[in-house]
Amino acid sequence: MLGTNLINNNTNVQNGPITSGAFGRGDGKPMADKSAPADRDDVAITEYDLGASRPVPIFAYLALLLLFFVNFFSYVDRQIIAILASSMQKDLGLSDAQLGFLLGTAFATLYGIFGIAMGRISDAVNRTHMIAAGLTFWSAMTTISGAAFNFATLAPARVGVGIGEAMATPCAYSLLSDYFPARNRSVVLAIYLIGIPLGGACAFVFGGVLLSHWPVMCRHLPGNACGIASWKASFVIVGLPGLILAPLIWLLPEPRRWRAAKSVPLIRIIVRELSAAVLPLTFINLYMAGGWPAVRRNAVIAVMLAAVGGGIGYATGDWLQWIALAVGGYSIAAWSSVLKLRDRPLYRLSFGSPTFLFAMTGAGVASILATSVGVWGAAYAMRALHAPPQAVGIDIGGSLIFSATVSNILGGVIADRWKRHDSRAPVWMILICTVIAIVPLLAMIHAHNLTSFTLAFLVFNFFTLAWTGLNGALMQDLVLPRMRGTAAGVYTLCIILMASGLGPYWVGKISEMTGSLATGLLCLIAFVPLAAILLLAAARRLRVETPESRLLAAEAEGEPRLV
Repeated sequence: MLGTNLINNNTNVQNGPITSGAFGRGDGKPMADKSAPADRDDVAITEYDLGASRPVPIFAYLALLLLFFVNFFSYVDRQIIAILASSMQKDLGLSDAQLGFLLGTAFATLYGIFGIAMGRISDAVNRTHMIAAGLTFWSAMTTISGAAFNFATLAPARVGVGIGEAMATPCAYSLLSDYFPARNRSVVLAIYLIGIPLGGACAFVFGGVLLSHWPVMCRHLPGNACGIASWKASFVIVGLPGLILAPLIWLLPEPRRWRAAKSVPLIRIIVRELSAAVLPLTFINLYMAGGWPAVRRNAVIAVMLAAVGGGIGYATGDWLQWIALAVGGYSIAAWSSVLKLRDRPLYRLSFGSPTFLFAMTGAGVASILATSVGVWGAAYAMRALHAPPQAVGIDIGGSLIFSATVSNILGGVIADRWKRHDSRAPVWMILICTVIAIVPLLAMIHAHNLTSFTLAFLVFNFFTLAWTGLNGALMQDLVLPRMRGTAAGVYTLCIILMASGLGPYWVGKISEMTGSLATGLLCLIAFVPLAAILLLAAARRLRVETPESRLLAAEAEGEPRLV
């Protein structure tokens, strides 16, 4: 069975086995080499692909703990801007549409452009080192955000946070899938993904406290600390812990893996994958992979996206927003085209699979609701309810900690048990939770005080966070082990581009047009029917698919058989 014999992702960075870090390593025995299809460099299997009954090594739990904190700090650094938004808007003179861009699109676009390529690269590099490098970069960019003095200087720093996080996320998914067998995967990913809401919660708490108490705290610091605005100091302070954690991640063991007889140098893999997503190198890459026909097809896509993005940008006046989304969308399209030409089995089970696309886009549209409320919730409470930053940060952060801790793990446990009887369980849970979340959203908008708002916010997040690990695990199940890093990259980055690239801007633009942030939040409900249609389409296909059928589909496209 694919689910037991081909459990984990396989990646490598050297011609031979990768040595493990300071915390220990495994000692499996290599499999026979297989010949790789043309231009394929990663046909291999890890030492942890030993079946569902294998014991989990102790260092895997240490890795899970450290990677949890990586995810935690990524969301502290990503979400801290939400509680600081009102102060930033006042100091920098930002419109709601510009604020929506900073809250989502600035991060999401470059995350999308670099992230899918990084997902593929994660199938060929030392993932622990890549995570450590990404953590260092985005932490530094968060700290640099504290030096911004207008929209033009803050936007690049937020873009940098997206690039750094794109380096780490696919590697973390892939690494955890190697450390733990399939029977634990939903719970393990749910624990890892608890870092999302907990990091977001602590961002609200830290940011709220710093906004309120920095004028007093700065007196105990040397130099002219009190001359720094509270929101700027918050960026600097929350960026520092990641720089301390990075060396520990560097020392984590990389699972020992065996490669195909054919080996491609690492630098060639990195250049090739980045050039598949970054303009204008995409056209060179496409020409090398498929000649002029491939270039012409993608040139048509580029022109269409430029026309749509430029037209909407002209109509709204928000050129940067729509150009960014058009560039992000084109990069994903170009990368998928290159993938189709050089690794058809992987393309067949990802971009070429309707099941994969329906499940991914359905979850992405559903995420628009959760992401947008998450980044605009604090601003709404301070603007509509006139609540002080510290109270908002503590109440919203505290509610996130409670709802996330319970719902993430509970959702993973329920899905794992439900999935024993119905492979569509993750899809059903996303659909049910998204529809139910409309009720607390309406309660938030009609709240008259911070207490009732916080209670509704808690219930809303209980349902929207219950499925965060489920679809990620499903994406891993829909592909072969060697493809899991790429699948994680495709899934995570398309989710981010849809949810963060569009959702926060949507709310901000409608707020700007109507003069009501409540109306902007209310309009998010329009995305729920679309999410339902896509998820139902995915469920319909999952009912008749099996791991064996997916393996056969990959083999029909040239995937070598593993023995």
